[in-house]
Amino acid sequence: MVPLFLEVTILDKLLGDALRSVGLFDGSDFRLFHNTRFGVLLIYIGSALPVGIYLSTAFIKGIPDAIIEAAQIDGAGYYHIFWSIILRMSAPIAVTMCILNIPGLWNEFALINILVSDAGLKSLPLGIFKFSGALSSDYGKQFAALVIGMFPMLAFYVAFRKQITAGVAAGAMKG
Repeated sequence: MVPLFLEVTILDKLLGDALRSVGLFDGSDFRLFHNTRFGVLLIYIGSALPVGIYLSTAFIKGIPDAIIEAAQIDGAGYYHIFWSIILRMSAPIAVTMCILNIPGLWNEFALINILVSDAGLKSLPLGIFKFSGALSSDYGKQFAALVIGMFPMLAFYVAFRKQITAGVAAGAMKG
């Protein structure tokens, strides 16, 4: 995972002049990223993409050549092979990438705290953090929010428990 500071620095170096010319960057902050869903989404995608590409490449290289050769013999072109065969066979890796990324995105705190000031765009962990003050905390409301916030991740685990268990077992066997 690339640190946020490095991502913003690289974006400034690569896109700085272009963004300045259209008025999206004035030197103090990225207007494209600050207080927008698009900015947060772009950084989430940039953070998850390298691992996703690595896993997808390894998975696709593991698809037997006999399947692709059989499709070529049947007269399928490269695009048809990709869209009809490879992409459909890649469903397990898509589920794996979701399993790896969704819990981290659900519990995101630092990035949202830096980039978002609008209350409607803040995440659940940041909202729960606001229940605690400098001198006192409302533990009843804080724990109630934690329990309510736990249900989507619990539902996510229940939906994908077979894949998670199979992945842990396969990783333990490969050692």
